[in-house]
Amino acid sequence: MSTSRREKNKQLVAERTERLMTDTRFQALRTHRARIALAVAMIALFVVIPAAWILLGSIAGIVAVLVGIVVWWMLRMSVRLVADLPEKYLDERQRTLRNRSYVDAYRWFGGLVILVASSGIIAFIVLGEDPDSWNVTLNYDAVMGVFWMIEAAALSIPSIVLALRDRELPR
Repeated sequence: MSTSRREKNKQLVAERTERLMTDTRFQALRTHRARIALAVAMIALFVVIPAAWILLGSIAGIVAVLVGIVVWWMLRMSVRLVADLPEKYLDERQRTLRNRSYVDAYRWFGGLVILVASSGIIAFIVLGEDPDSWNVTLNYDAVMGVFWMIEAAALSIPSIVLALRDRELPR
């Protein structure tokens, strides 16, 4: 990539970041109540997405994933993409807030993975007829449900943490 092209890209990112940080179109998403509602909706989707895939099939699962994408986008807009912007576009307070939220997000995601893994092991033990012999049969819908739930969690937990720290974010 040529130097002039790199410079143009840097300029474009800087302009878009400035526009995003001063944009007032999404002010309704930046209220305390809206941020909490979006965080709760995204957390609820962690359950709804795999349930839709497993219990209702592929079409319902795809619809749940699409709803999750919309809620995730709204959540990111509500926190002004602070979790996603490069460090040089954030002031010191925003960097500190983002770094703290990433530590908490890492802990939440680790807890979620442990919860899912422990639930799976407990289900095998409780539902299995012979604890010494387990046969696991996974179907497409079950695998897709778990995949999309983990994907949603990995992408959205940093923004959820920021939304729950609402008072520290810019409006």
